This record gives sequence, C-alpha cells and structure tokens, in this order.
Amino acid sequence: MIDHFVLSTLVAPAALVVSMAALVDRQQPAAATVAFISSAVVVAAASSVSVMAVSIHAVLLLVQGEPLEWPYWVALAFLVTAVATLAGGARRERRSLCAAREQAAALPGDDVVVVVAEERPAAFTLPGRPGRIVVTQGMLNALDEENHAVVMAHERAHLAGHHHRWLLASRLAVAAHPFLWQVRHLVGYLIERWADEQAAEQIGDRRATARAIAMTALLSHDDGAPSGAVPFLARRGPGPVPRRIAALLKPLPGPRGAFLLVVPVLVAAGSVVWTGEAIVDLTQPGGPCTGGLSAERPR
Repeated sequence: MIDHFVLSTLVAPAALVVSMAALVDRQQPAAATVAFISSAVVVAAASSVSVMAVSIHAVLLLVQGEPLEWPYWVALAFLVTAVATLAGGARRERRSLCAAREQAAALPGDDVVVVVAEERPAAFTLPGRPGRIVVTQGMLNALDEENHAVVMAHERAHLAGHHHRWLLASRLAVAAHPFLWQVRHLVGYLIERWADEQAAEQIGDRRATARAIAMTALLSHDDGAPSGAVPFLARRGPGPVPRRIAALLKPLPGPRGAFLLVVPVLVAAGSVVWTGEAIVDLTQPGGPCTGGLSAERPR
C-alpha cells in the first residue's frame, strides 16, 4: 500500500507539474487550460483518497496496538494539513467570489462595461450575475482607440469564458494538495494567454495586441483594481507580462502538438490507478480491513 501511496501522493503531482511547465508555451492556451486544470483536479482528488486509505490503515494499526512506522505518520500529518488548507482555501475563495459578485451588483447602470472616475489606470473583470468589466477613467485617457479595443476584447474574453471558474478549480486543487502549488502560477499565466489570444483573434493583429498589453502593464504597474474594488480576475503581483508579449509576437502553436496534452492526462490517470491499487491492498482478503492487519506493513 505504501508504495502506491508514494506514487499517487508524491510522484504523480511532481510529474504533473513538470509536464505542465514543459508544455505551457507549446500548446494553444484554451486547450492547455482545460487539460491542465482537469488533470490537477483529478490528481488532487486521487491523492486525497490515497492519503485517506493509508490513514485508515494507520488508525486500524493503532486500534490493534501496533506501532506505526514513519510513512503512516506522514500520511496522517498530510491528511490533517490537507483538510485544514482545503477548508481554509474554500472559505477564502467563497468570500472572494461573493465579494466580487456584490461589487459587480453594486456598480451603477446596466451596461457590462462600467467606467470608474479614478485617475489610476486599471481594467479588470468582476464575475457576477451578470459579470461586469470595470475600467478607470485614467486608463481610458491613457489609451488610444486601438489599445482600448484590445483591452476590452481581453476583458470580455475573461467574462465570456467564465475564467474565474477555472481559476477557482485550480486554487482548490492546490489547497487540497500543496505539492501542486506551481499549478496556480501556470494556470494564471494560461488564463491570461487565453484572453490574449481571443483578443488578438478579434482585433486581427497579434503585434497590436502585444503592444496594447505592454502599454496597459506599464500604465497599471499590474496592481489591478482601483481602491475599494474586488479584483477577482485582476492580476496579482508582477506577472509574466514579457512572456505573454513574446508569445503574441510568435505564431499561435498549431494543433499538431496537441497530442502532447495526453501527458498530463496520463499522469492523472496513473494517479487514479495507483490510488485504486492502494484501496485494493486495503480491502483484499487478508488485508488490514479484512483481518490481516498485522501482516500488512509498509513495503
């Protein structure tokens, strides 16, 4: 059981992050986002089940008065940590989403795009029913017509694609399995790339889109929303803006390499298989749940 636990809980997340990092700039952003986040959610869920299986075994050993070797203590500690981080992460994301929706509902008018009378340049999207795009007057004053069209196309892509849902799924996966922490950064980058490519397609000029992204990044310093707003989809921190610009200055990756997205999917499938084998070890005749408790030790 312990070997399956290690494969599912340690090897699979590491392999997933490595494969994602290797493929992130070689795939179309939309397809990569779906494949990466789906795989991350599956790996996080499978790993959690594997941890619970080993933890159950540990409890059964304790009930029988058996001493626990270190892998069992690791599993128990991991389970407690994962439950705490997932509960805290879910609570934070719920508060953030509710606050963003309240902010969107409180904005004046019925138009999707709302202009805020603030001189600090910023543009961001708020999810809600309906979602809203907030642009400050400072941003409008600083942009010419072409750059303004790119910014609006980018933010509309976030809103129409419900990108906040993909971000939420990735953040919960990371909360459930801290070893997936790099997934959050990769997905955040991909979400922006997805919106960039949709804006470039709508405008019909990749270089103009790249210039507009560079301009808005310089204007806003990537600090997101105006005071008092809830920037659920606003960029946080410096962000990989030069990397996004470089990607737009090259052709969009074609569909030929899309088959490589099977790599993270296979890693996720492997995590499920290893978790299943751990459960089989736990429940098979002679296993720890069927009377063979003392015979089942870490391998």
